[in-house]
Amino acid sequence: MISFILSAIKIIFLLGFLIFIHELGHFTVAKLCKVRVNEFAIGFGPAIWKKQGKQTKYALRLIPLGGFVSMEGEEERSEESGSFSKASIPKRIAIVAAGAIVNIIFAIIVYFLLIANSGTYITNEIVSTTEGYPAQQIGLQSGDKIIEANNKKIDNLYDLNKAIQENTESINLKIDREGTILEYNIVPKQIAEQQGERWYLGVNLKRAEDTIGNRCLNAAMSTKEFVFSIVDNLKQLFTGNVGIDQMMGPVGISEVVSKTNGIKEFLYMMALISISLGVTNLLPIPALDG
Repeated sequence: MISFILSAIKIIFLLGFLIFIHELGHFTVAKLCKVRVNEFAIGFGPAIWKKQGKQTKYALRLIPLGGFVSMEGEEERSEESGSFSKASIPKRIAIVAAGAIVNIIFAIIVYFLLIANSGTYITNEIVSTTEGYPAQQIGLQSGDKIIEANNKKIDNLYDLNKAIQENTESINLKIDREGTILEYNIVPKQIAEQQGERWYLGVNLKRAEDTIGNRCLNAAMSTKEFVFSIVDNLKQLFTGNVGIDQMMGPVGISEVVSKTNGIKEFLYMMALISISLGVTNLLPIPALDG
């Protein structure tokens, strides 16, 4: 019973908070653009709490699965002062996009701080090779530095992983071994994982020195990958490479959130859902902000 209550609190807090900052984005930009907001509500259905401000009614509603900012002239054109319909097109675009942008910015900040707190980036220097993998079979050694892969400069693990996944059949490596440049052709090993097929060389790389600068660089690279992976997943959905049945709905999200362990895992899931919410709300779908 306690486990169920804790899971419910997690889910309600996460969704409630993300909805709140989303609607707060719309609300804040509307106010900055001098557009009248009649109601700011979190949730749908009957109001369980409400308060009338000088101009706006604030409400907390029973079903915590959404929210809305009701503006003067939003649904039907109004000629009253402060009407959304009388605002300029750039202002209307800013108001509508604000919620999604707040979600995206929040996710990027949270993810960046999580990664920055986890350590530094991994360099291009080999510490060891894994038995049975291509790197050991072609003779790569501890201390070797992978400086190029298929003519692309390699500075760290992020660069190497990107090069491997883009060229799974054969990779031309340039190796710096104590000042001598060596070239190898290597075929990555295919491994089946839960997320799909991945390819590996079997190298274990050295972690960079633990400095604030290196932590921030690691966070920046990982955050970039994080953002583009979300965009890529949506692109695959619209190109038919990912089926609609593979998307996770509210029930699936709730199940995943309820199983998070620790604050870091919870915050990561919050960032993931927030950026997904932000990006999807920018799409030209009538039911969403787009």
